[in-house]
Amino acid sequence: MNETINNSNPCIDINECQFSPSVCGPNSTCTNQLGSYNCSCLDGFTATNSGLPISINNICTDVNECLKTSEFCGPNSHCTNSFGSYICSCLSGFTVTNSSEPVSGSNPCNDINECLNSSLVCGPNANCSNYNGNYSCSCWEGYNTTNMNETINYSNPCIDINECQFSPSLCGPNSTCTNQLGSYNCSCLDGFTATNSSLPISINNICTDVNECLKTSEFCGPNSHCTNSVGSYICSCLSGFTVTNSSEPVSGSNPC
Repeated sequence: MNETINNSNPCIDINECQFSPSVCGPNSTCTNQLGSYNCSCLDGFTATNSGLPISINNICTDVNECLKTSEFCGPNSHCTNSFGSYICSCLSGFTVTNSSEPVSGSNPCNDINECLNSSLVCGPNANCSNYNGNYSCSCWEGYNTTNMNETINYSNPCIDINECQFSPSLCGPNSTCTNQLGSYNCSCLDGFTATNSSLPISINNICTDVNECLKTSEFCGPNSHCTNSVGSYICSCLSGFTVTNSSEPVSGSNPC
């Protein structure tokens, strides 16, 4: 530098990339060129002002790829920005298409069909309905969850409802309720019949007294009088007649 420029002391290229601090600023790459140099940002970084050359006064800053989530991570995903990079993860209820590759726009997150393992998810006696990114469990008719304050699942399964414990009775008066798995059965007590015999016995079709005396000869036999009572009847002989076997009540098989 102290000598005159001449053939034996020629001008040579300055390698600006050896300067410290870097002429390009942080998060950049400096490439030396004959008589010049070039600055470029590292992957995941971009110039503060894209309209100006990269330099110590226009440094490379982090690119927030998460502002373009669908482009980088694809649908049904969450993007977490990091310094010079980003991380994609699937939303709850979704899983990556190819589990051996990271989540990306070309390897997106798809819905998990939890209902493929319905019994493990909802437990027994339940229906499983799959939705995009979610699912729901509902008990079969005649069943209810063990703990009604908690979600139906394998640990809180659907169990049979004992309808016969309801009060008032679902079967109505003068009846017997028999619990069954997922259901129940109503039957009338002896001496009673359903109001409408073509419909199931219920609180709206109760058991009423059978008037056996409408069929006197069948129940009491000839020469007798039938007195109806609630759920039963009493047979007695007409005046001038007596029962065949006095140790047994009057009936069609023990007539007067």
